[in-house]
Amino acid sequence: MNRTSVRQDRGQLVASVISAAIVVLVTVAGVAALWMVRDQLPDQIATHWGANGEADGFTSVERIFVMNALLGGLLPLGVVLVGLAMKQGRVMGPLGVGLAVFIGGLSNGAAWMQRGMTPDEVASSDPGWAILISGIAGVIVGVGLWLVFRRKPIPGGVAADVAADAPRLLVDDPVRVAWIGHTAASKVVWVFLGVGIAATAIPAVSSFAAGSWGLGIFCALTAALLTVLGLAMSATVTVGAPGVRVRALGLITWADVPLRDIAGATVTRVNPMRDFGGWGWRLNLRGEHGIITAAGPALRLDRGHGDPLVITVTDAEAAAAAVNTLVSRRSKDHE
Repeated sequence: MNRTSVRQDRGQLVASVISAAIVVLVTVAGVAALWMVRDQLPDQIATHWGANGEADGFTSVERIFVMNALLGGLLPLGVVLVGLAMKQGRVMGPLGVGLAVFIGGLSNGAAWMQRGMTPDEVASSDPGWAILISGIAGVIVGVGLWLVFRRKPIPGGVAADVAADAPRLLVDDPVRVAWIGHTAASKVVWVFLGVGIAATAIPAVSSFAAGSWGLGIFCALTAALLTVLGLAMSATVTVGAPGVRVRALGLITWADVPLRDIAGATVTRVNPMRDFGGWGWRLNLRGEHGIITAAGPALRLDRGHGDPLVITVTDAEAAAAAVNTLVSRRSKDHE
């Protein structure tokens, strides 16, 4: 293993360890904040609410602290450990921390809001604002930590490593090479997204009607996010001298890989569930990142010492040929 690979593996480990420590800190801090107002909490605390907005699950005040600690710590730590096992600590670590913030904020926040309430008031309590604030905080913390941990580009880029039988374009060097294609979302994706949008849009309407503005806003934002993500599944893939870019709706950049960071490209065939466990921006046990929108041929970018990137595109063969031609020219320019 060379020095660059060792450094990157160490970076994944450091990201996982720091993320695990933050998860523990967030969990302890949330329970401690609730413990400070324990004398104001009712004997029975609402922990679950039905579709009508009424509380239908309760826990004694003696158990709430242990339950919230286990709920807010174990699942996020599990996510961090999975990332460590997959050598994807830079991504899964921040995801685990964001999840800890959301779960801890929701469970402790909903209980904290019930301080001083009578049993009848507890039964009609509204956790909507706790859900909304915790959700926004979880996203902000998770994204912020990912920006801190994300892999820095290798100075000078990576060496070209285009296989002899890899697809190339038979054009002279002076000819400008570029390719534009698209990712196409399969019908299965639209079915899942449709179900998800309906499952959040309908509760949003009913929550607003019931006066639960926090929950209504959270569900509405989730439905809007799913809609945008669905539209963004059909993205434009551009191959050119700057590198490979995957961009949707003119705003969302799924990937932007400079040509200097690409060692070569091949064509692979993808089964979303078998190879990546689903659709969207994915990771797999082979250490590959994927922008997976449909089954079939896909462009696979070898990023040297970085994680390979798989993109399901129209005419993956032509895309790989364009990438390899540009990478080979870059190699010649540096000889």
